[in-house]
Order: sequence, then C-alpha cells, then structure tokens
Amino acid sequence: MIFMHGFPDLAFSWRHQMAVVSEAGYRAIAPDMRGYGDTDAPADPGMYSQFHIAGDITALMDQLGERQAVLVGHDMGANLAWAMATFVPERVRGVAVLSIPHKPRGAAPPVAAAPPRFYQKLFQTEPEEIDLHQKVHTFLPGIFDRLSGSSELGAPPSLIVPEGMHFSDLFTPPKAAPAWLGDDELATYISTFERTGFRGPLNWYRNIDTNWQTFAPWASQQVRVPAAFIIGTDDVAWALFKNNGVIDSQPERVPLLLDMRVLEGVGHWIAQERPEEVNDLLLNLLAKLDA
Repeated sequence: MIFMHGFPDLAFSWRHQMAVVSEAGYRAIAPDMRGYGDTDAPADPGMYSQFHIAGDITALMDQLGERQAVLVGHDMGANLAWAMATFVPERVRGVAVLSIPHKPRGAAPPVAAAPPRFYQKLFQTEPEEIDLHQKVHTFLPGIFDRLSGSSELGAPPSLIVPEGMHFSDLFTPPKAAPAWLGDDELATYISTFERTGFRGPLNWYRNIDTNWQTFAPWASQQVRVPAAFIIGTDDVAWALFKNNGVIDSQPERVPLLLDMRVLEGVGHWIAQERPEEVNDLLLNLLAKLDA
C-alpha cells in the first residue's frame, strides 16, 4: 500500500495509518512526494506533470519488487491515484481516495477557466510562492486549523483571494495547534517547509492545465479498479463536489466502488482528524481485495 499526500502535507501526514496497515500484515510505504520534504524537488515546473509523478510511484514499486500496489491518495495525491488507476491500471491493485472524488475532465483547462483570483491561479506566480515561504510560521497553523472540521473560526474561507491579498492571508493562525495535530507535529511541518520552501509543491499546481490536456485520451474512461472513497462534510471539497453532482456520480464513474463513506463534521485533513475511520476504510478495502 503506497500513501500519496497532497498540499501542504508530507509523508508524515500518514503517521496514523502506517503502523495499522503494517500490523495487519501489509507493506506500507509513504514517500514525501516529488517537490516535498526529503524527496528531490526540481525547480523546473515542467518536471511535475502527472506522468512524471506517476513515474516516481511506478519506479518506487519497481525498486521494491512490487508489480502492483494499492494506492491511497489525499488532495493532489487523490487526483494522482484516480489518474494512475485510469492510465496504468495494470500497476494498481486498488485505490483508497480521501477528499477528492473522481471528477469529469471538464470542457476547458481548469486554471485558465478559473476566476482571476482563484487560489490555483495565484499559485502559478512566484510572488505567491515567496509569500508562503515567508509566512510559513503562520500559514501552516492557519490552513491546518481553518480547513479542519474543528476550527473555532468557523467555516473555511472562500478560495477566491481578495484583491491585494495573498492566499496565506485567508488563514488566521489559531491560538494553539488543532487538538488533532498537536504542537510537536505542527513543528515538524513548519521546520520542513521552512527548509524546503514551496516551489516544489506549487509546481504541482502549475501542471494542472497541462495534465488536463495530456489526459484527453482517457477522458471518457471509467475507473475500473476496486476503490474506496471517504470525505467529510466540513471539507472544502464537499460543498463543491456535492452541489455539482460529482459525489453522487461516483458509483457510475467508478463501477468497482466497494466502499463510500461520508463523515459528518470532518474537514479536509481527514486521515489526521479521524484516523480510526480512515484506518477502518483501508483495512476493509484490503480485506475485500484478499477475499
């Protein structure tokens, strides 16, 4: 089982899952994804297409002597899990996906078609990258708190950034680290991103439109590997994908969807906010694959 994190996360984000899966008798692997933590971080944005990063994962499997793996993905790692299940299904025994459902390709490149101040559009720019690095001590506590299901500041902010502001300004830091995270764990994130910066992570977003273009041959394909999906009702992704019908379309888009769960009051960091429920989803999928 290979765990693939998103933004702004690390392999460390899967700490609640790794031991549980391993103790159940499975091999559990969680790399820092390309551009993050201790993994190589090419400066060139062109080195971060979904095919480059899928190549990282298949090369990792080859190095470990594994022909197939169950892929677990969250956030941008979720998009990668769905993509790999589509264009290299022979390497994917199954997928367990957190937060981001399997989406239709859409009629236009997503970032180009987005509103001018949508955060992903700002992520194409160097000033945004510099700002995140400069504000890492406030940005990370803020985003972990505000996009969780337990923030005292209420619902997550809109991801349309007001004129004259940066993405980081949307996330007021809390007085203390979220209870589900803890001060020591938060310090691990801060020290890592303080060292590495945000160019690698933002380079993933700089390939969204390229990925849209190159994924055209698979646009109409269903995901035909065994799958499980879990999302929280306080996740920023919930309202978007529930309102536009994508979540309800998962059984049609993913015919081998074996398990789909919606957790009330849970935010974006679902593997850390509700590790027991996520672990149960993973072990249930593994048991079904072994049956």
